[in-house]
Amino acid sequence: MGMPVAYEVDGTQYIAVQSGWGVDAQRIQDALSKGNIGLEDNVPQGGVVWVFAVKK
Repeated sequence: MGMPVAYEVDGTQYIAVQSGWGVDAQRIQDALSKGNIGLEDNVPQGGVVWVFAVKK
């Protein structure tokens, strides 16, 4: 759900996109699991930022 961003450093253009689960996903899963026996409420907090250089 991350929005891409474009930027330039020393004449090279880059595109960066965030992906993965974060705190919001954990909070939503916690709310859904309350009172539901056997539902796993562990959502990993990992996430990454993918950065790609645009070839000239």
